[in-house]
Formats: sequence, structure tokens, C-alpha cells
Amino acid sequence: MKYSRPPVWMVLAFLFITPFVAFTQDGECTTFVKQALAATDKVCTDTGRNEACYGHISLDAQPQAQDTSFKFDAVGDKVDVARVSRLRLSPMDVKTDVWGVALLKVQADIPNNMPGANVSVLVFGDVELENAIPDPVLIDAEVAGPSNANIRRQPSNRAFVISSLVPTTKVKAKGRSKDGAWLYVGLPSGQGSGWVRRSLMKSADDLTTLKELDPSLTSYGPMQAFYLQNGKHQTTCQDVPNDGILIQTPEGVAQVQLWINEVKIKLGSTAFIQASADKKTMSVSTLEGAAHVEALGVEQVAVAGTTVTVRVDENLMPVAPPSLPHAYNMNEVKTLPIQSLERKIIVASPVEVTPTTIPTMTFTPQSNATEPVVSTATDISSVTIEASATAGQTDTVVPATDTVVPPADTSVPPSTNTDVPPPRDTSVPPPPDTAVPPPPDTAVPPPPDTDVPPPPDTSVAPSGQGIQSQNTDVPPAPPAATSDSP
Repeated sequence: MKYSRPPVWMVLAFLFITPFVAFTQDGECTTFVKQALAATDKVCTDTGRNEACYGHISLDAQPQAQDTSFKFDAVGDKVDVARVSRLRLSPMDVKTDVWGVALLKVQADIPNNMPGANVSVLVFGDVELENAIPDPVLIDAEVAGPSNANIRRQPSNRAFVISSLVPTTKVKAKGRSKDGAWLYVGLPSGQGSGWVRRSLMKSADDLTTLKELDPSLTSYGPMQAFYLQNGKHQTTCQDVPNDGILIQTPEGVAQVQLWINEVKIKLGSTAFIQASADKKTMSVSTLEGAAHVEALGVEQVAVAGTTVTVRVDENLMPVAPPSLPHAYNMNEVKTLPIQSLERKIIVASPVEVTPTTIPTMTFTPQSNATEPVVSTATDISSVTIEASATAGQTDTVVPATDTVVPPADTSVPPSTNTDVPPPRDTSVPPPPDTAVPPPPDTAVPPPPDTDVPPPPDTSVAPSGQGIQSQNTDVPPAPPAATSDSP
């Protein structure tokens, strides 16, 4: 059976039409993204502190438990972020005009005296956010007495005491520990919060209705700590933003603290963040400024133009420390919707960070040293803190006395016995108890005339034998052969 070849005109038409269709589709995608972002900017321009704004269809929002008045299902809706338990946004579908976009304004740890400064969190595409901070249930409580109640930094009797409240002091209970033995309360006059023993407090309301709190997250506000997950959907459009979140700190705020998937991020900039369970990675790309990324007790700094990645498990929890920063792919960040952020920025060019070797302190002398640390009769390859048994300079071993011995002249040969102080008077043979530690008065400085060696006593010691002077300007004679024996 024979197959006929397609006409040449059909092949040429296919080659010309296919790129045109792709170009048309990409043009439609780019136009759609611009329209969706413009619509988001229009309806979310007045989003206030700790509010979430529904920017573009579609998204699904789940409230905190038992919040029957929650409404966040139409473009332009706004709701307190503390009431949001979960946000799920839709991936891009140009044919149905669907691309989920939401804008959050989060106070984080910005002071209350800066009401107009908020962290901007722009969420777009196939992304899910889960609030790690439960909407608190506040209950009035007071110290039961008769003794004071200690307020501690952590729910433990060994934790640091930050305050002490007298009986009948009234506070707001914000939560409880997992076992219910501790309450998390706000101190009077807004002086902070801490943990107090449940047995020391009383209330007219049921304290068991308080929400369970994670002690490691009590310093974070609503949506300052959250779980992030990218979906599996991948758009076929070119030159459109990758799904994820853009986070930007406000002008005048040096740095804010965030907690994402148990990864601590100190941000003073604009960053693009993604977390994929399929790829088992979480990435932080810094567009401007710097981001400090900490996981498992190790911190890396992603400067502008770089990305730091963290390996995660199937639950998106970190299983390894952050990677070293490396240059990001410009094609992946140049289409991000930075125009919808509060501060206008210029995306930094990729920066390849070259690791530098940090010198460490060693105690190995160099081969070209002009003055060795210890001089012995043999070559020395390393420094030791023990006294050498061979001949060495007198300034390397100091007798075990309280006196300060001046440096010796290295041109004079030292004594062959550097471990034992020389006898005070060699004119008399050493007594039998020379092995006994020196008398208490050995710490007394030598007399002023010690720089003159005493004359040898020829009636006892042989000719040429004398005492070693403490002033090594005069070469001492070797000690008597019986100086270490009775």
C-alpha cells in the first residue's frame, strides 16, 4: 500500500500558521493578565490593615471555625485576615477568564504607631494559603489569689518570668496550651503577653473554649505565619507570571518577620516565594533588598538577584538547611506583577554569588617562619604546650614560681634542666629533701644584685662549677651531677 506525500503548500501553511497561533495565544494571555491585575488594583486599592481583598475570580475561602457571618465569595469583598482559615486560588484559564488573584495587607510585627505601613502579600494562580494563627477567642479572667501569679515567656515552670500579677488583677485570656494547664494572657495596659498557670486564674466564662496555641507562634499575628502550597497546574501561556506569592515590606520599615512552612524569613525587601510538594522545594527569590532565610537552625541571606531554596517533604516541612544563594532565572521573574505592589521597584538582574573561604585560626607554624615558637635540638613541625625534654630557649619554659622572669638572651646556651628551678645556693650540696616542693618564700622576687653571678666555692664544688644566675646575660655553668639526688 502506497502513501502519498502531502502537498508542499500544506507543509508551508502548517509552518506559518502554527507560530501565528502560538503568538496569538500568548498575546491573549498577556492581555488577560493585564486586565485581571487592573481589575484587582481597582477593587483593592483601599484595602486596610489586616484585611484580605478578593481581586479576581476565582478563589475559595474557608473561615475559621464557627464563623457564620463570614462572606468572601465575590470580587471586591474584604474580610479580616484573622477570620480566614484557608485561601485557595484558581489557576489561569484564558478561555473562561479565570485567574485567581487576592491582595492581603498584613501588620506582621510593624508597630501600632505606624498605621499606614503594612506588608503587601499578592497571591495569584494555583496557590493555597493556610493561616497558622487561629482566630482568638478572648475571655475575661483574673488572678485568683491569695498569692501573686507569675507570667512566663513559655508554658513551663522553668521559663523566664516576665511579670508578676497581684490577686484580682484582670487580664484577657487569648488561648491555652495543648494540655490546658496554661493560659496565654495579655498583660494590663498592653504591656505584652505571656503564659500563666491555669490553676492560678479564675473566670466567669468557660476557659476550655479558648483556642489551642502553639507556643512557638504566639509572637506572630494573623497571616504573618502561614502554610504555602503551589498546585500542580502549569499554564501553556508564555510571558505570564508563574504561580506564587509576592511579598513586599513597606517604606520606612527595615525588616519584618514571617513564618512560612516552618521556615523563618526576615524580609526587608520584595520577594517571590513558591512551595511545591511535587518538586519538594521551597524557593525565596529576592527582587530587591535582602531576605534572611532560616531553616533547621541554619540561615542564608538571599541578596537582590538571587534565590535560596529549602528542601521539603511531602507535607512541605523543611528537611534540610537552606541552600547557598544562587542567581535566579530572569525569565521566571521578569513577568511578575510588581506593578500591583505598593512600592515601585526595579527587578534586580541575576547575581551569581561566589562562596568565599573564611580563614580559620591554626597553630601550625609556617615553613618560612623567621623565629620559631619553640627552639629545640631537633626540628619542630607543630607547637606544643608541654615543655621540651631537649635543650630549648629559656624563654619558652618558665619555672613554676610567682615571679616574672624577663626574656633571656637567645645567644646564651640554656641550662640542660629547665623543668626544675636552679638551687638558690650551690656552695652547699643540696639537702636530701630536694624533691619536696619549694618553700613558700620562693615567690619572693630575687635580690637586686641577682644580675651578678656569685663566685664559685672551690672548697666544695670542683673548679669551673657554679650556680646558674637568674640573669642570663652571664652564661651559667652546668649544674652538679648530684643536684637531683640526695
